[in-house]
Amino acid sequence: MKENPHPSIVAAMQHGRSLLLVTLLLLLASMPVAAQTPTAPGVEIDCEEKQPELDVHPLNTPSIEITCTVRNPSSFQESISVEKEWDGIEVDMMLGEDTFDLGPDEEEDFTVTFTGQTRMSSSISYEFTLVASVTNVGVLDWPEALASNATVNGDLNIATYGMVDLDISDKSTRTMGEGEEVKVSFQFQNNGNADDKINVNLINWVELEELGFSFPDGTFVAETVSEDGVSTVRELTIRPPSTIGEDSRHQLIFQASSENDPDAAVSESTISVQLEASAAAGGLGGGLEEVNKDTLVLYGSIAGAAIFALILVVAMARALRRRANSQPMYVPTVDVEDEPEDEDDLDLSDLDDLFSEDDDEDDLDAAFADL
Repeated sequence: MKENPHPSIVAAMQHGRSLLLVTLLLLLASMPVAAQTPTAPGVEIDCEEKQPELDVHPLNTPSIEITCTVRNPSSFQESISVEKEWDGIEVDMMLGEDTFDLGPDEEEDFTVTFTGQTRMSSSISYEFTLVASVTNVGVLDWPEALASNATVNGDLNIATYGMVDLDISDKSTRTMGEGEEVKVSFQFQNNGNADDKINVNLINWVELEELGFSFPDGTFVAETVSEDGVSTVRELTIRPPSTIGEDSRHQLIFQASSENDPDAAVSESTISVQLEASAAAGGLGGGLEEVNKDTLVLYGSIAGAAIFALILVVAMARALRRRANSQPMYVPTVDVEDEPEDEDDLDLSDLDDLFSEDDDEDDLDAAFADL
């Protein structure tokens, strides 16, 4: 059998209903006569952005503001309070204002600010809730049992950013001849806050192809690298032009970029290649273009000495001829019957008379004058 409530409890409930009825009558009596049917006390709340993203890039300030609006849809003057429900550890949530006095059908904006730390992982996400409650209607405190609440929910996310670093350990100049090739090895690091597909391109490949270079392995590589991870060792092969007419130097420009963040700064690295002309290349032919400067000087000295010797021989020959033409022919008388005393003896005194010192100098000067 159901028990009847205690008379004192029944009396209290009836008193509460009477008090509420009186309160409502007083509120209605205070409204203008021309007013429409009154709307019961209540509250509304909303935010323009329910999925905000916090930029935690190392070069930026990790803070974001969103705007929320609280509204009084009733026919009464209301006092409204807003509270947050937040369990973020690495991010703080602050309300620009949390109490509002609004007339009938009035609304007011307030800001919610989220502040965090740089380099936070993009995998982090925090839920937040804003609860708006009516605390007063007119001049009367509004009982909690009759309080009208409104809520708005959202998620704070961490924005993804890209940051890459290209590392070519050997940046020395590569020397290449015809038929040779070089392999450029490198690695790249993901310094962003999410797994990222990183692309490495030889950005000036068009210019190099026009010069005759070729790239059997292609001109780019790509690899997905985990957050804070490093790629495997990658390489690109460079082949020189099939014919190298002259020595020349060229630049290879490598660039790494993030696929997660197209606006992220790229990482560049440059190395040089030195092309060396072959011995059979054009020019003077026969490998003369490979002769160095010292060798040319030596050859020139030898040629000059030979020319000087030739001139000297010609001059001496002319001098002798002139000397001979100026002297009368002398034919010695030989007695056939007399035998020479000594056939081995040779008298060179006549040659001394033929070539006197003064005459030789004059004849050489005349010979060089004729040249």
